[in-house]
Amino acid sequence: MCGIIAIAAKNDCINDIISGLYSLEYRGYDSSGLATIKNNHFEYNKNVGKIFNLEKSVKKNKLTGNVAIAHTRWATHGKPSIKNCHPFIKDNCVLVHNGIIENYTDLLSQYSINKKNIKSDTDSEIIAEIYNKLLNKFNNPVEAIKNLNKKIIGSFSFAFLVHGSNSIFVTKRGSPLVLGIGKHFNAVSSDVLGLPDSTREIIFLEENDIAELNESSISIFDKNTRKIKREKHKFVQKQDFKIKGNYKHFMEKEIFHQPISIEDTILNFADKKRKIVYLPKSNIKFNKFSNIILVACGTAYHSCMVAKYWLEAMTNINVSIDIASEFRYRKNKFSLNSVGIVVSQSGETMDTLKCLDKFKKNNIPTVSIVNVLNSSIARLSDFILPTLAGSEIGVASTKAFTSQLSVLALFALHIQQQEKSINKLYFNSIFEIHKSVNEILNKENEFKKIAQTLVDTKSIFYIGRGVMYPMALEGALKLKEITYKHCEGFAAGELKHGPLALIEKNIPVIVLAPYDENYFKLISNIQEVKARGGRIIMITDKMGAKIAKKYSDKLIIVPKTNFLTSPIIYSLPIQLIAYYLAVFLGTDVDQPRNLAKSVTVE
Repeated sequence: MCGIIAIAAKNDCINDIISGLYSLEYRGYDSSGLATIKNNHFEYNKNVGKIFNLEKSVKKNKLTGNVAIAHTRWATHGKPSIKNCHPFIKDNCVLVHNGIIENYTDLLSQYSINKKNIKSDTDSEIIAEIYNKLLNKFNNPVEAIKNLNKKIIGSFSFAFLVHGSNSIFVTKRGSPLVLGIGKHFNAVSSDVLGLPDSTREIIFLEENDIAELNESSISIFDKNTRKIKREKHKFVQKQDFKIKGNYKHFMEKEIFHQPISIEDTILNFADKKRKIVYLPKSNIKFNKFSNIILVACGTAYHSCMVAKYWLEAMTNINVSIDIASEFRYRKNKFSLNSVGIVVSQSGETMDTLKCLDKFKKNNIPTVSIVNVLNSSIARLSDFILPTLAGSEIGVASTKAFTSQLSVLALFALHIQQQEKSINKLYFNSIFEIHKSVNEILNKENEFKKIAQTLVDTKSIFYIGRGVMYPMALEGALKLKEITYKHCEGFAAGELKHGPLALIEKNIPVIVLAPYDENYFKLISNIQEVKARGGRIIMITDKMGAKIAKKYSDKLIIVPKTNFLTSPIIYSLPIQLIAYYLAVFLGTDVDQPRNLAKSVTVE
């Protein structure tokens, strides 16, 4: 959600600023803007819509500058418009802001702000006006930030330009910021992807850090403005992930990358020859815990739902799962013999991060499953299980989801291994998953045909049993996210408890049906749908197809699976159906309306 890029350079940096904004598009946005300081004067451009509009405006106005800040906005307070677009320009400063200020109305009175000076509907402009006032009081940008931060309730990352200075001033709490160090520049961004390609080293700011950067130096201060040092890391370019190549959309590229991302993740944790699962080095004996608590949001939550089935069946540990936005506010009763596992693609998901804090305050050991090793969640966790999906640009998660499932499957096998009872069938089968995924991807035309039949439907349903129930929820979520069609996922056994009322003639019901112990119960549920005129689209294997043929209007055959591999392999059909339907409907596949990739606010 929202993106910040700021650069202080020896030469003109506007092209790098625009490039950085494009790299942050995946986070979701509805408007963008940039500002620079030249000859002690602020110049700026703002535009609603795509960054391309801003780029055209900047070129038309011949805007240049060596010190600049820019922003992509995802609306929270106030609709998308020029007046609500960042940056906010005041007499003494310019501001861009990610996050939400919860007490912004109280701040107006605390600082005696004249409401006539607030032209937008945002919480962000109020901060700009307060900082403008504090600069007059302290005549020191860092001290002014220190005072400001003490009064704010909420999450934020700020970047300021200050009248009379060629530096950029930044600070953060609960919203990520990374500094980039180059030969002739220093930069700051919400994400490593936003930094210039010529960046050499990076520094991740910690909570309440304040930093000042110019073209040749960076100074970092703690919340009391004492000068401190933060660890430098080598910058690794991620250019390959930022280019679509021959694919029409990033989502398509990421779907077709999964044979590689799944295999990379599995081989990172498992050795086929030695027949072992090896997690990163740790003294933790996971099999000694009596409780595992899994917490996540959205698609990551569905991976946790699947993991609950696996862990309950494969270990003797009690497993609970929760939606992060609910868990963080519940009056939980924690057992001391528990471990908390948080799952997040970005490692910056605000609700999930707060759950991690909650675990730590209750002395619960923490494990994070993340795709970004230097993210806030990863840095604050006791133990990290990385997914090796590579940067994911499309808002609708695909390769990150199957990598999460892969890690969770390996985690379940690891606990079995600690008990000296690893399931050999499951273990051997994980090394074949990428082949099955390739086989499904080679049937892309079948999924295009299915998607074509769904174009004119008003509603679509997914059903499944066992581990296919959370996959039905995930299938429905994918369709909702990028096609804007009404779609619901149900546990098939629940149909008769209410959802059957929604079934009418020709309503498509997509059935996820591997031939397993739940299969024949699912056949009964299919007949309930057929009796009410529903149209059955069956996704199953060869054994399942023999029986289901007479009940199905359309049949898709996928490779044979087992209890552990089926959720990973059945992820591909639901992704492909959603993707091709979105393409046929002409929606913005990579940046669907109203959504953001990295959800850094509540």
